[in-house]
Order: sequence, then C-alpha cells, then structure tokens
Amino acid sequence: MFKALVILVLVAVIFGGAAYFGWDLFVRPTQELKEETAFGTPTPPPDPTIPEFEKCMTLKNEHKLVEARAAFENFLENYPGSTKLDEAKDAIGELNIDIFFSATPSPEKEEYTIQRGDALVKIEKKLKVPGELIMRSNNLDDPRRLSVGQVLYISHPQFNVVINRKEKKVILYNHARFFKQYRAKAWAVPPSKNNAPLNAKITELAAWKNGQRVAFGTKDYIGSSHWVQMNASNYTLYTDPAEGGEKAPAGIALSASDMEELSALLTKGVPVTIE
Repeated sequence: MFKALVILVLVAVIFGGAAYFGWDLFVRPTQELKEETAFGTPTPPPDPTIPEFEKCMTLKNEHKLVEARAAFENFLENYPGSTKLDEAKDAIGELNIDIFFSATPSPEKEEYTIQRGDALVKIEKKLKVPGELIMRSNNLDDPRRLSVGQVLYISHPQFNVVINRKEKKVILYNHARFFKQYRAKAWAVPPSKNNAPLNAKITELAAWKNGQRVAFGTKDYIGSSHWVQMNASNYTLYTDPAEGGEKAPAGIALSASDMEELSALLTKGVPVTIE
C-alpha cells in the first residue's frame, strides 16, 4: 500500500512538472502577448536630439544660410542615429543649393570682377568652371549681358555621385562632404544579379526639347529636359516624363527641378559609385 502511494506521488510530481513546463513554455508567452496587445503598441521614448534639430531649423528659418548649414553638418556628425537624420539631410541640400546658386558670399566661393573684354567663354576657361554654373550661381539670364566691374561669386566644386540602389536615391557629395540627396520619381533600372558596388563616371550631359537635342545658351535650352549619362549601362539620369521629360531607354527618372540642378552642377568625368 505504501509503495503504491509513493508511486502515485512520483507520477503526480512528474506529470505536474511537465504540465507546468508546458504552460511556462507555450501558454504563458501567448497570454503575455495578448495582454501587451490589449494595451496597444508602447509609445517609443522621445528623441533627445530633437531640440538640437530645432535649433538648426531656427537658423535656417532666419535665413542664416552659412551658419545653418554648419549647424546641420555638426548635427549629422554628432547624431547619426537621430530620427531627424533624413530631414537634416534634406535641409542641408536646400541650404547648399541656396548658397551655391546665389550671390551669397561663402567660404568656398571666389570673387571675380568682370574686366573689359570679358565674355562668359573667356571667364569659363580662365576659372575652369562651366559657363552654366557661373550663370546659375549669379542669377544671369543672358551670357551676353555682362557689365565691367560686376562681381561674380564662383564656386570650385569637386563633386562625386553615389547611386543608392536600396534607397533609390541619387546622393551628391562635394569635396567628399554630403551636398544633397535626390529621390527617384521612377526607377527603370533592370534587376541585377550582382549587387556589388560599381564604379563609373559621367560621360555626357544632354538637353532635349520636342525630341531634338538642344545646346546650352540657345533659346530652346530654357525649359528643356535633361539627361546625365554615364559609362554604366541602364543608369542614365533623366527628367521624369510625367513632367515633360524625354524618356531614356533605361535609368532613373528625377523631377524636372532636380535634373535642372544636376545638369548645372555636374560635368563630364565626375566619378559615380553605384552601391
């Protein structure tokens, strides 16, 4: 009788332990998950970098372009994990373009005073800067209307382009520093089996209007669509056809304003990394 009682106790202990183990392993996690779901998704903690971001935005809104750009660049360096990182990059891009394409003095610009006998072609060769860049940087509408004594602000950029296949972005760097990011409007790049980084360079910049190529400086150039071609198949950058652009056989469509910017900024030989 005593032996049978001992056996019953042992069986109860064994099966009871197994039952508890099963409940702890399978049932309890499910119950806890249901309880957590009932209270909704927990609110993430506030981002401690937001006050610093807002300080940068205050400078930008006050049109302190050079100071705001420096503040945002420090923000990128000091807070790489911030939830405001992408917004900060967009702000830097806007500031760089505002500074670059205006007569705003900045540390990276050279002052050039137009002399008697100067023409855009002559200045272009002397300073080794594309004529379109000189015109856009100084709000010039007609290259033939230059005045003796007029001061031009000339940048000497050293651009390189990164095409990010994962994010579908075209990212521009100047002297190895982030300059601006451009988001694709359409991605018409055939899928590749090899996702290893590719090195290329820009080989040609073209402008199109009504199916015909047009030259810089002509009346048809204004409002034309643009292509930036490189020696990497299928990666031509072109004006989005939805905005009046001429569609390339394959490549990356960007907005008309983005392509107008890039056509003024980039030149043949600029290095491109596709990653």
